[in-house]
Amino acid sequence: MTSPFPAFPVPGARILALTLLTAACLLPAASQARALGAQGNDFLYQVEPDDTLEQLARRYTLQAGHWPALQRLNQVDDPYRLPIGKVLRIPLSLIPEQPATAAVIHVSGRVTADGRPVQPGDILRTGQTLRSAEDGSATLQLEDRSLLTLPSGTSLLLRRLKSFRGTGLTDTQIDIDQGTLESTVAPEDTGVGRFEVRTPATVTGVRGTRLRVHADASGSRHEVLHGRAAIEGTDRAERRLVLDRGAAYDTQGAFLGAHLLLPAPLDLALSPDGTRLDFTPVPQAAAYTIRVALDAEGTRLASSQQASGPGVRLAASGNPGPHYIFVRGIDALGIEGRDAVLVVDALRLTLTTRDGAPVLSAGGTSVMLD
Repeated sequence: MTSPFPAFPVPGARILALTLLTAACLLPAASQARALGAQGNDFLYQVEPDDTLEQLARRYTLQAGHWPALQRLNQVDDPYRLPIGKVLRIPLSLIPEQPATAAVIHVSGRVTADGRPVQPGDILRTGQTLRSAEDGSATLQLEDRSLLTLPSGTSLLLRRLKSFRGTGLTDTQIDIDQGTLESTVAPEDTGVGRFEVRTPATVTGVRGTRLRVHADASGSRHEVLHGRAAIEGTDRAERRLVLDRGAAYDTQGAFLGAHLLLPAPLDLALSPDGTRLDFTPVPQAAAYTIRVALDAEGTRLASSQQASGPGVRLAASGNPGPHYIFVRGIDALGIEGRDAVLVVDALRLTLTTRDGAPVLSAGGTSVMLD
């Protein structure tokens, strides 16, 4: 089947990763993984004590004899005495790869892969197109345990699902045409081979990051909740995002601005009948995103909606157990802020009329369904 997605060429764009950082500006603690992602056609690795070029060549290219090529590329004087913290480039062309997959671990509502409904347990591969309907959401897990959450109204292409042979590192490229992708990359701190998200006009590369990317008719927005990311648009300027910052681009890839993320709303509370959500408005918020999830990380979504302010009527949920209600403000550029979270034991179904109004009991309260 021919994919409906364009190739998304970005003039002058390079394959990016956050790890465009030198040892002078980033020295992770000893407990952190040293696999730092990719830049252009190179995988990046930060030197640890006792590393040698021969060992690294054997580990990542599976051929110790590639060490002279690494020595030339990285201008290393002594291949047996590498400066700790130095960021080395290893050509991706030298790294053997094998096909990888993404597992569907959660589905709510209607979600399709290449037009066919998906369900938990399905395995997805390179080239498949996913779409979540207005009542749908899904969560995928990559082989390095990275999590990808598709809220409602999202269309994306799994452009590349590969893994570095023998290392546990993945090589992932995703095109998002419409909607939102929320990612938690390498959550167990095992390092990143390559992970990038493309919109029609931007390329975002990440490392060990919680990242949100939105694409729609107005352009794209990018928000970093943990770690760092690097974005490139059509102006070829690379812009790095750090914790709690977001950036916006128009449909042509022109940079519109970067902001601190709005703070989380305060005073979240449900109405006594459990049908309406109230909170204190956030200054500078133009609108709000409200999501209900079945887990504390917000990856297993039950519903998603936008609202202009407090007094939000929550979508019905028939799922048992605790529910986590996430609320975030959206600024004038469309950049979404930090989440406030309200945990409730359950969200009971409310009996409503055809036009969505609650059915009231004789006492004036909403009729709840068990």
